[in-house]
Amino acid sequence: MSRTIATALPVWLAVAAAVLVVALLMPSDQWWAVLPAIAGGAMIMTFVIQVSLQSKDGLVMRMLVTVTGAILLLMVASVATLLVTTL
Repeated sequence: MSRTIATALPVWLAVAAAVLVVALLMPSDQWWAVLPAIAGGAMIMTFVIQVSLQSKDGLVMRMLVTVTGAILLLMVASVATLLVTTL
């Protein structure tokens, strides 16, 4: 497994888990308020993981892949939220 995927996977899993917990525990009309907090947590987690590696080579690419994946997961969650709240 490449270092890029190895550092992105924990963030992606955390985002997916957070979205699942929110979907199961909160009323659907409050989901919109929580998604930005999940995104912020993903950004902080990305930064902490990358800083802990102490490797400058490929830092921007690793952060780009991680953040892009997290944003895509949140985009899917947003579309699902929109579908659930309008039905």
